[in-house]
Amino acid sequence: MTEKSTVRTREMGIELKAQREEKQISLRELARRADWSASKVSGWENGRRISPIDAAIYLAHCGTRAPERDRLLELTRPPSDLYWVRPFFSKLVDPAKSLIVQENVATTVITNSPTALPGMLQTEDYLRSVYELSGRYTTDRLQHLVQARIDQQQLLQRRDPPQCIYFVYEHTLRSVLRDPALMHEQIQSLVLATNLPHCTIRVVPASAPPYHLVGSRFTILEFAEHPPVAYEETFAAGLFIDERVAVEAFYVLLTRLEQAALSERESREFLVRLAEEFELMAT
Repeated sequence: MTEKSTVRTREMGIELKAQREEKQISLRELARRADWSASKVSGWENGRRISPIDAAIYLAHCGTRAPERDRLLELTRPPSDLYWVRPFFSKLVDPAKSLIVQENVATTVITNSPTALPGMLQTEDYLRSVYELSGRYTTDRLQHLVQARIDQQQLLQRRDPPQCIYFVYEHTLRSVLRDPALMHEQIQSLVLATNLPHCTIRVVPASAPPYHLVGSRFTILEFAEHPPVAYEETFAAGLFIDERVAVEAFYVLLTRLEQAALSERESREFLVRLAEEFELMAT
């Protein structure tokens, strides 16, 4: 039976391939140098689990420097499982990068964001204000996270982006972050995003059941060749979930959100009206 890949092993495969291609080494050449079969190397690069020793040998043949090598070897320890925690406070871990890796190979990205707006849709001023509000980051770390979010948003401008569906909540949209001018700019940005053919925004109105009380901030990632994966973000860490039963539970909540949310057209009309409200408040 072919071993199934997971979020962790697929990210490792993508990172390994990037290291090899950066040094302009062909797959067959690397296999020859390490006395491996080309099929083994191909399997690793496509998400098959790799041992820490083999990963270290692979990276050595690519000439990967020590800091980057240590970061990548962390992906092999401990053995991959169905729940993968990516702590925000670890020097070797970048949860934003892990999420970007998965989003870039996904065919569909569905995000439920009952608190702050989805990172993919935040303006730079909005996301910076959210990070500052948390009070948990140094100036350097905050700038790094802001840039990571901006880089993440390039996904929407890609030639062949995934289908992106975002559930945003009226109470969040009406929460004034810093000042009405910032909110006007942010809501206007959402209105523009609704014009993208691959981007759908659904507003969960205040009159809907209070799903923000039971639903966490999560993203479901669907792939052409792999089972769907859920990503859940907390204050301290990001959590990738491969377990089928757990992912199905997110789909149950998603079905309820689809029934409660405004239609795509109604959501756009709501956002246009709200942008006008904030514009009046700002003047």
